[in-house]
Amino acid sequence: MFGRGSFNQLGDVIGERRTTADSFFVFILDDVFSGKPLEGRLPMQGGDLLLPVNVEDEPKTSYIDHLVQKIRDYSPAVPAGIIGIGGGSAMDIAKAVSLMLTNPGSSADYQGWDLIKNPSVYHVAVPTLAGTGAEISRTAILTGPVKKLGINSDYTLFDQILLDPELLAGVPNDQWFYTGMDCYIHDIESLHGTYINEFSKAYGEKSLELCRQVFLEDHPDKDD
Repeated sequence: MFGRGSFNQLGDVIGERRTTADSFFVFILDDVFSGKPLEGRLPMQGGDLLLPVNVEDEPKTSYIDHLVQKIRDYSPAVPAGIIGIGGGSAMDIAKAVSLMLTNPGSSADYQGWDLIKNPSVYHVAVPTLAGTGAEISRTAILTGPVKKLGINSDYTLFDQILLDPELLAGVPNDQWFYTGMDCYIHDIESLHGTYINEFSKAYGEKSLELCRQVFLEDHPDKDD
């Protein structure tokens, strides 16, 4: 879902997943929004759990395991869903947590390609930065005790993505630049990659054109 004000529909999106009186959601929120208006807009209901997460450092497998344990301590039941709200790291955390709620062991055990065996908990992405690409990636990038490597799985992909340009308001200029460069580098990589074909090239060229318009020009609708 996309468009200005679409965040207001989040409650309706997840409402159909509240199938029993005990159904609850876990809202994983970048702690930069703690106590801010966005936190007050979360469509939380009685049994829902709010987990503010710190993303000053890249997510670690130990941090994922800690968050998963907090959810299990909160309720023996599996949540109806996980909502990840924030930048790329917050969304990677949401992806990893949704996977580890249904797969045994430590998240470090699954750093690699298609090691996940069980489908994840339903999970939704609400990006508050533009350019990270985390909302559409099958990878949750984590720093483990041995290596920095992604949990790569088809189950990692978000079930729903909600893109509201209004959530970009107030992004610091340096953060705007970093995520812009992230997007730009992804574009260049996709246009010079080993497996490029005409179909993917068309997407890459269009994305690069849009990237340059958004970050080099001053369009009134650049957030959109």
